[in-house]
Amino acid sequence: MNQVDLHAHTNASDGSLSPAMLVSRAARLALKVIAITDHDTVAGVAEGLAAGQAADIEVIPGVEINTDVPGAEVHVLGYFVEHTHTELNTELARIREGRVARARRMAEVLTEMGAAISFERILQIAGDGAIGRPHVAQALLEAGHVGSYGEAFEKYIGRNSPAYVERMKFSPAQACALIRRAGGLPVLAHPVFFDRYGAIKAAFDLDALLPDMLAAGLAGIEVYYPGYDAITTERLLGVARRFGLLVTGGTDFHGIRASEPDLGSIYVPMKVVRRLRQAWEDRRAEPRAAAAG
Repeated sequence: MNQVDLHAHTNASDGSLSPAMLVSRAARLALKVIAITDHDTVAGVAEGLAAGQAADIEVIPGVEINTDVPGAEVHVLGYFVEHTHTELNTELARIREGRVARARRMAEVLTEMGAAISFERILQIAGDGAIGRPHVAQALLEAGHVGSYGEAFEKYIGRNSPAYVERMKFSPAQACALIRRAGGLPVLAHPVFFDRYGAIKAAFDLDALLPDMLAAGLAGIEVYYPGYDAITTERLLGVARRFGLLVTGGTDFHGIRASEPDLGSIYVPMKVVRRLRQAWEDRRAEPRAAAAG
């Protein structure tokens, strides 16, 4: 039975459950360890930690930073980050401000195209969470311009779609360095990304992508993920061995939708958590050892 999910979102970004509700669901599913990895925010971590302590579930404080390389998005997970870290919160706030400007421009472009939605409605859907394209997709769905989230992305707001708007530039290496400075371990998220039909939507050239990230402190790579078959997982495990990286995994849970896997439904070995925690503890011990020396 699976007990681990290291990739989950709350309504602090684009998830549908509050951090406390996410922990409650984890408890009902008999999970022992989850990570809260909201997009470009750590606002849900404190609530999640408190709920986890009450439910006897380990909640790893995390984040998922959305970054860009030419022609693609790269997501970088951060584990065991200090969620009160000043620089981390300042940089994430700057990224979120760029998200707001992006959503406003998407609403304008969609309206010009004849698929009118209001920026105000996007803000209402996002609530206190970090605004993102799923909120734009929800507005399109509500307005009757599309019949599903998938159609919204494919027809209007996916990369290479007519209403797609670029984000404020933040590189994968910058994300790795920021996570390191905030005391965390950076991990490359879903290196192979499938569309809703099961076809590979994005497969990064890891030989080109990883050197800069490794130089900036990349610690791991996500190898257990929805849609990954045994061949994909084994290939990514090989990449991890080749570069000396930790491995992680999870469902990328956003909420209870028929089109998405449920929390904890992707098997992640408990040894993954033990090795991740040990790497973090070893890193924390480094400054103390240097000071003692």
